Amino acid sequence: MIYKRNPQLEQAREERRRMLALFSTPEGCQVLADLERRFETHLPVFQGKAGSYDPLDAMRRDAHREIFLVIRHQLELARQEATQQQQENDG
Repeated sequence: MIYKRNPQLEQAREERRRMLALFSTPEGCQVLADLERRFETHLPVFQGKAGSYDPLDAMRRDAHREIFLVIRHQLELARQEATQQQQENDG
C-alpha cells in the first residue's frame, strides 16, 4: 500500500528520535531524573493542609508535571517507532 507523505508526521518522528537519542544516554537519563526531582513532579499537585491549598502553586506543579509527562510519552513513542522500524528492516 502506498501512503502519501505527511511532512508534519515526519517532523514529529524526527523530533522524537532526537529526544530519544539525547535522553536514552546515561547522562540524559540522569539529567531528566534531576530535573524531575528539582521540579518535584513526584509530589501531588495539591499541597498544604486538607481543604486549603495555594491554587497558583497547584497550577505551577501541574504545569511542571505536564512537561515531564509529554517528554516521557514522546520517548515511549520513539522507542515503539524504533522497535517497529527494526522489525521492518529484519523481516
